[in-house]
Amino acid sequence: MIRREWNFVEEFSNENDMKSFIKQNNVSIKQTETIALGKKVTYRCTQARKYPECNFQIRVIYYNDEKIAVSTSSERNHDNCASITRTPLPVTDIVKTSVAAGLTQSQTCRAVQNEYTSDVPSSKKKILIL
Repeated sequence: MIRREWNFVEEFSNENDMKSFIKQNNVSIKQTETIALGKKVTYRCTQARKYPECNFQIRVIYYNDEKIAVSTSSERNHDNCASITRTPLPVTDIVKTSVAAGLTQSQTCRAVQNEYTSDVPSSKKKILIL
């Protein structure tokens, strides 16, 4: 496993400045842990589920002597959208047609299986039907 490389960005003296930096970078908390020097919080890109190749993270270390160090790792990569985030458009069309025709949930699932060649998770089909 390749070790993540962290690049020091800035040292903050108060938490409000650090929080505005976090907000500007569009990240959310991934992990929090207590360390000998204080507390370490790791944030990840809020788009990471939609773009699985995005490895952008921010690490904030709250030192016991009240200074706050911020580092980042890698660059954002939003080139390839994950194919599993949304139901494919042909499936959505099949479900809409089936619901408009008054088919039941199981009949609609069968229609999707018959008309769409790729595999669609059953959870996606049920969400569309409901």
